[in-house]
Amino acid sequence: MISSAIELESGLRLTLCDESSHYFGGYFHVRITARCPVPLLRDYFESDSEFESARRLLGAEVCFIRSLEKMAVPESEVAAVRCQLIDDFNRTARRYLDLSAFAKGIVLKEFRACSVSSRKYKNGRF
Repeated sequence: MISSAIELESGLRLTLCDESSHYFGGYFHVRITARCPVPLLRDYFESDSEFESARRLLGAEVCFIRSLEKMAVPESEVAAVRCQLIDDFNRTARRYLDLSAFAKGIVLKEFRACSVSSRKYKNGRF
């Protein structure tokens, strides 16, 4: 269930999904998943060949995902804990998502990580 969708200053769209569940007795596992898809743009890369390589490895986009969670929350505190998790995320991680450099940074980070993994696998050392 989507709790909220937020248009970021960077032009990206962040969704916060409530994925909370009953844990045991009267207690809950409160989980909010933050997702922000980031498209791969040619401008992020030094060459067309690097861009095409990234598209082959990553597809059309990468996705920033963070899980905000707290276990064993009494039913009477679920709403307050949900708000606290979102407030904490907004005070910390969200400000990075608002930066204009965030999209390029995460795309290049994922590309480098996948490039290294791909090379290791091709060399038989996965």
